Amino acid sequence: MERIYPFDYRSFEVEKRELWFDVFVDELKQLHHAGFVHRDIQRPGNISGDRFDNVLLTSAGLRLIDVGISAIKKNVGEKLFAKYVEIELREMEIFRNYFIGR
Repeated sequence: MERIYPFDYRSFEVEKRELWFDVFVDELKQLHHAGFVHRDIQRPGNISGDRFDNVLLTSAGLRLIDVGISAIKKNVGEKLFAKYVEIELREMEIFRNYFIGR
């Protein structure tokens, strides 16, 4: 298990946050291409906490804490996997506004 030391991203300029976000999206799309989807960019409503408190800024960039609802394409099938990816990409746009705009 890795120990994570998060930073307060609000203390960094917007340009730097945009770069971190772009790298995060690229990494997420690579996972999708490999057949994995997190399904938890936005914290599920039945789990207490802030909306995006499972996405942390660390010394290695933005990192997503998996809350256990991820899916693998071969286990859920093409159609359901595609729907999960679609939802996750929509959540990324919401997260972008949250992360960049604060």
